[in-house]
Amino acid sequence: MKAGIIGCGGIAKPHAAGYAALGVEIIGVTDVNKETAEAFAKEHGGKVYADYKALIDEAGPDVVSICTPPVAHEEAAVYALGKGVNVLCEKPMAYDVASAHRMKAAADASKALFMPAFRHRFLPGTMALRELVQSGKLGDIVIFNNIFGGPSFKMEDKWFTKKKIAGGGCILDTNSHSVDLFRYIVGEVADEKAFMHRHFKTTDVEDAGILILKAENGAMGSVESGFVLGSGAAYIDIFGTKGRAIFDYYKPLEVRYMPMGDTEWTVEEIPECPAAGFAEEIAHFVGAIKGENKLAITAQDGVRAMEIICGVYK
Repeated sequence: MKAGIIGCGGIAKPHAAGYAALGVEIIGVTDVNKETAEAFAKEHGGKVYADYKALIDEAGPDVVSICTPPVAHEEAAVYALGKGVNVLCEKPMAYDVASAHRMKAAADASKALFMPAFRHRFLPGTMALRELVQSGKLGDIVIFNNIFGGPSFKMEDKWFTKKKIAGGGCILDTNSHSVDLFRYIVGEVADEKAFMHRHFKTTDVEDAGILILKAENGAMGSVESGFVLGSGAAYIDIFGTKGRAIFDYYKPLEVRYMPMGDTEWTVEEIPECPAAGFAEEIAHFVGAIKGENKLAITAQDGVRAMEIICGVYK
């Protein structure tokens, strides 16, 4: 199997490492900045192509990872799918909801596979939380709390805070994972609300926000993100009618569980995940391409995350 990388920024590096770990050869790379593409190819292999069309048409990859900013996702994904090339697309899936729907339509019409890159689903901690929920040990889920944020003040000068490129701010960028995790662990979203604020002076999107979710089963969620937090935080804290469970990303080798009535935590040890879910995500996608496993994340999952978040922007 051979792979191509479209967009050679920081997020592309763990994609390249994931393919390399599986023995998948990177045969082509492209980036709007030729120097960036050349440096990436020197480190990870592959020929540098002028654009995604040249990469797909001339190199002939079996799979491509789309690691560009959101505004460029649709064009590359639709073209690749039309050529029968499998697509792993970084989150958020698209720039806006209409774009996400067009990408899903292209995926539905193609023999190739399309998967949004929701790598957090492959972390041992999130999988352990899901197992606790599904086992019934927590009872009916009442509240799902999640935060991903920290001191990322450099974002003020990057594309992540430019609406015409990113489509939104920290909620779309960061809480795309949160919305997917809520749906994955708790259930489908029935309603959503949000509050957000812009602290940066030169941007046109939010850099801090709180998204409130309600599932079809009645469970509620509060997910938060921010580029301007004075301290980093990343955890999922779930309260059910029979207990509570926490996965703290800063303590990646354990999930804590406390049944109702107990006063001490039960600590469940979980496997180390040194590649932060990227290697597992790519291994899963490559396995699905080979027919070894069923695709766990579909275009519809990416569409729903877009619909929910863009719904609160309106």
